[in-house]
Amino acid sequence: MTTHITIKQVRSALKRWGNFWKAREFGKGFKSTSISESFGRPTGGFAGAESMSVPTEIELITQLIAALRPECIRAIRARYLMTGTLADAAKLVGFDSKRSAEFWLVKAERSLLAEFSANLNSV
Repeated sequence: MTTHITIKQVRSALKRWGNFWKAREFGKGFKSTSISESFGRPTGGFAGAESMSVPTEIELITQLIAALRPECIRAIRARYLMTGTLADAAKLVGFDSKRSAEFWLVKAERSLLAEFSANLNSV
C-alpha cells in the first residue's frame, strides 16, 4: 500500500522540526552549567545539551535535510529556523534575493516530499 504525502504535510513537519531546533538553539530546557556549580558546591547532576534526546521524527527530518544540496539547506534554515521575513533571512544566509531563496526552498520541499514518501513506503 502506498501512502501519499502532501506538500502541506511536509511543511507542517518542517515547522515542527524548526520549532524543535529553535528551542534548542536558544537553550530552552538545557543549561551548560548548574547554578550551584558556579558557587563551587557539588551537585547531584544537571541536564546538559550533550544529554538531549532528539525525537525520532526530528532525527529523520534532520538526516533527510542533511542529504540535500547546500542551497536547499540554507533555504530551509532561512524559512523554518530564522525569525523575521524570508527576505531578511535570505540575505543573512547568503542568498542574493528573496526570489532566489524561494526557488531553493521549493526545490528542497519537493525533494523532501519524495523522500518522505519513499521512507514511509519502506516502513
